[in-house]
Amino acid sequence: MDEKLLFEKFKNWSANNTFSLADLFPEINKTEAYHIDLSIKNTTVKTEAEFNNPHFFSKQLRKIQKKNPSKIITGGYLEKRALYTSDIYNAKNSSEKRNIHLGVDFWLPESTPVHALFQGEVVCALHQKDYKGYGGFIILKHQLDAIEFYTLYGHLSEKSTLEHHIGDTVKKGTKIGILGNYEENGKWVPHLHFQIMLSLLDYKNDFPGVALEGEIEFWKAICPNPNLLFKSAAL
Repeated sequence: MDEKLLFEKFKNWSANNTFSLADLFPEINKTEAYHIDLSIKNTTVKTEAEFNNPHFFSKQLRKIQKKNPSKIITGGYLEKRALYTSDIYNAKNSSEKRNIHLGVDFWLPESTPVHALFQGEVVCALHQKDYKGYGGFIILKHQLDAIEFYTLYGHLSEKSTLEHHIGDTVKKGTKIGILGNYEENGKWVPHLHFQIMLSLLDYKNDFPGVALEGEIEFWKAICPNPNLLFKSAAL
């Protein structure tokens, strides 16, 4: 089945199935999102230096959170960002950096518990050491109502990630891990990178969370908007 057919099938299925942010984060008593812009035109972290300074960026997030105490700071799907300067974002056949974000980020404190949105099979559970990589990340394979797809949970703690093994079944609602700290999550301010994939393509033990702008139409079909599940006006 080609990418467009897979996408339409998933889109039609998700139209009849709605999930809450409380399904992902049931222990923090927040169900609404507050969107922030981290695109190249954002005003939260205006420079690469500000973004890569965890103290500055964390302070900015705390200011936003203080004004929106009952909401989860989130955003990022298909944002063009100027933040991906690590060599791991080099493209094989282009001089450009990959800079289009394929998932949604949920900016929450380290050690925040993350729960599985669906029952699934663990197909990847690794802790990456790369600078600005995922840190701990888990990919689950799902088979629901004749729909097959995958979800990726990135920037988890090393310990909680490596408690999982390939082939394990994770039940819906199970705590899949906790958010990692700056030192173990790829040197990011703590957050969850959540992504949907309709195919793993030829990737093993990894999957891109950021793509080339020139390939955006292909990646949109492979990695649909997670808000198809949540249907949040803020996302």
